[in-house]
Amino acid sequence: MGYRRPVKSGEWMRRRFGAIQWGGLAVLVGCFVQTVGCSAAAKAPLNSAKVTRSSVFTESESHCLAGDLADCTRLDDRLDEASGLGPDFSKASLVLLDACRQELRESCARVGQSWRFGIGASRDPAKAADAFSTACKAGSALACAWWGELYAHGAASSRDPGLAFKLFTMACEKQEPRGCTGAALALTDGAGAPVDVAQGIQLLTAACDGGYGPACVHLGAIYETGHGIDRERQRALRHFERGCDLGAGAGCLAMGVAYRFGIGRSLDPESAIEYFTKACNDGHATACMQLADFQEIGDMCDVEPRKAIASRDKACQLGAGGACLTLGESCSRGEIKYCTAEYESLYFIRACGNGALHACRMAAEAYEKGRGVTADPVKSKELFKKGCASGDTQACGR
Repeated sequence: MGYRRPVKSGEWMRRRFGAIQWGGLAVLVGCFVQTVGCSAAAKAPLNSAKVTRSSVFTESESHCLAGDLADCTRLDDRLDEASGLGPDFSKASLVLLDACRQELRESCARVGQSWRFGIGASRDPAKAADAFSTACKAGSALACAWWGELYAHGAASSRDPGLAFKLFTMACEKQEPRGCTGAALALTDGAGAPVDVAQGIQLLTAACDGGYGPACVHLGAIYETGHGIDRERQRALRHFERGCDLGAGAGCLAMGVAYRFGIGRSLDPESAIEYFTKACNDGHATACMQLADFQEIGDMCDVEPRKAIASRDKACQLGAGGACLTLGESCSRGEIKYCTAEYESLYFIRACGNGALHACRMAAEAYEKGRGVTADPVKSKELFKKGCASGDTQACGR
């Protein structure tokens, strides 16, 4: 059996997430592990050394893991917005584009998503809007909802909440739950429509009852925050759980935080791990980082450094700059077996690109010296400048 670290009563609540201490015990992901989560029979750590560092989190991540369950539901919204493409979309994009030209409306809708997110094609919001317009006018309710999201989030030519609400309403009238959810959020926030929390809740409830997980999660967020209504945490948790059951990873993340920190639920690390695993598998980087914490530190879970690096690597690939930075630092200290200069440099480059700006100096040095990447003085200078602007004085003047 793997080592299990004893946990004192109340330790879960006392820990401030922003000061979590990450260890650096790791081996390359592809060589050793295929899954995430804690198993009952873990291998012992490869190295007993621990490394202290502060993680890099976004404001919403920090709030989520400090107990703001509503902020958990706001993480990774883009994942839900991109749903409907499927993992093989890039391979099918040309076929769908041809079908769109033949005025097959659902094909146009998915081509629009391709241009919207740069999946299988270059990112082009203007082309995405045109494709959504074609499909929506041809009768695709889903395209109307996606078109509305462009204007709601300002990803089209400009942000236009009023037009977004109109498009969401058109989609909702055709029984598209995504459109009803967008209209509901506009009503509860007064974005492009008069504030009407009761009507918004009614639309979200109908969409949730109809099996649309994101609507359940948004409904839970309203009850969690008491937005225009009395706050009801238990009701909020039921909606988060329902959303999770329906495949909305944000609901799983919120439930994981609730069980980890005892927010409206009894402290239950095993349940937290279960929910974080679901959210991580659904593509939520914050949940993957939470799993890595469990697996590496061993809080009520066997210490599993190999799986910890797998979870953190997945978080890195999902855009968590802090996870990439941790991996790059572990590589540079020789704590990841078989880690090459190429892996180390790529982790720092990805970390810098995903907001962990203190990694920019290391990425710049990689380009400066050609360590693991092709030497590029121009990129090196740009990254040194970026690192300096972030407050890293060692990057200044280089």
